[in-house]
Amino acid sequence: MQKPIAIRDVAQAAGVSTATVSRYMNGKFHAMSADTRLRIESVIDAMGYKPNDVARTLRSTKSNTIAVIVSDILNPYSIAILQGIEEACAAFGYTIFVCNSRELPVKEKEFIEMMLAKRVDGFVINTTGGNDGLIASLAERTPVVLVGRKISQGAVQAITVNNAQGMALAVDHLRAQGCRSLALLSPPTTGISPRMERVEAFRAHAARVGADGIISEIQIIGRVQVEPVADALQHIMARRDPRQRLGIIATNGMLALAVLKAAKVLGYAIPADFLFIGFDDTEWASVSYPSLTVVAQPTYEVGAAAAKRLIAHLIKKEPQNGPDAIELPVKLIPRDSTLT
Repeated sequence: MQKPIAIRDVAQAAGVSTATVSRYMNGKFHAMSADTRLRIESVIDAMGYKPNDVARTLRSTKSNTIAVIVSDILNPYSIAILQGIEEACAAFGYTIFVCNSRELPVKEKEFIEMMLAKRVDGFVINTTGGNDGLIASLAERTPVVLVGRKISQGAVQAITVNNAQGMALAVDHLRAQGCRSLALLSPPTTGISPRMERVEAFRAHAARVGADGIISEIQIIGRVQVEPVADALQHIMARRDPRQRLGIIATNGMLALAVLKAAKVLGYAIPADFLFIGFDDTEWASVSYPSLTVVAQPTYEVGAAAAKRLIAHLIKKEPQNGPDAIELPVKLIPRDSTLT
């Protein structure tokens, strides 16, 4: 007869103490890191370890709560995302814990560990881009859906928008308005999938229109604040040919607002000095001066779709079958900032 698997066997295979395994079995997840919890759970599954009924019941308890971790809760984009998530969750009887990582990977990791300790049923994450491995590992054991941003590894599903479509709409609109010079402004792209996709799409479309003699450049803004944005604007304006109409695109709403502020500080008039397009139709975009032409994202729908996808896994107990991303379409809304 095969010897029953003991808790010490699990501990040895997971590289932890028996006390740590015991804490795991008793639901004391706050006493260990997310990596440790996921490693123990993986070993238990692989070895077929059968805990006692009390511990097994504790682990299987459903909390009807979902952790929502956003990268910047002050961003209007995040507010719209949260509205979609919360309303979709409420319709199915789920409540949410909202965590703001403030674009800090270390805070994101802390919140993942904290929410695991609270035994949430699943996660919706707008990631900072600094915990791809952890999130991929998390998704192997706990339902996870990414919102707005994808990661570079693992079978983690995501709800995003078609960023290539959005950039094509912006470039073609500026071209139709007579722009012969184009510039793209973006925050740092490292690890942030929509920023990378928008920059790469701009580069591809700029190469396409470059055959017609249209010149282009990309400026990466280290901090989304008025002063560095003003420096970038001055650099672009100094290099431009004044005989050529200039069009500038900002890759998100916070940066678009900073461009409007910087232009005012520098005394530039939009669209007289340059035409301008922002990404995301924020509440202020239609009432700014000038009103802002935008690539509008269905932000509320992105949040709602992410929550519904996660809840489908929870209710039906379906496996997450790969890193498929659902890309919702965007649209261009022309306003005064590109009208000449």
